[in-house]
Amino acid sequence: MNTTHLLAWSARILGTALLVFLVFMLIGTLTGDSSEADGLRFRDTRDLIGFLLFPVCTIIGLTLAYRWPLLGGAIAVGSTVLLVILRPDLIQLTFLVMVLPGLLHLVHGLLQRSRVTSA
Repeated sequence: MNTTHLLAWSARILGTALLVFLVFMLIGTLTGDSSEADGLRFRDTRDLIGFLLFPVCTIIGLTLAYRWPLLGGAIAVGSTVLLVILRPDLIQLTFLVMVLPGLLHLVHGLLQRSRVTSA
């Protein structure tokens, strides 16, 4: 198994795990009992934009990465970077780990593109 295939499968496995986790958390947030948690009550526009960037755009990016790794990885990584720019208080180790599948998809897409271009 060459490096490109190993990178692709690593990205898919980690991306699938993160995607399942994010969808599970999103469904829990949307259907949760509002008396126990805030649910989807946003304090301001910055919170709404942050929610759209993560987890919504990350879910979209990781889903697209199955078919188009470069596009999906760029969306997943770009939305996370924009969120960290918008909310620098969120830069933590666990949050940085969540960007890893998008980075792997992005690198895989770039390698795949360069291989097609050089052939």
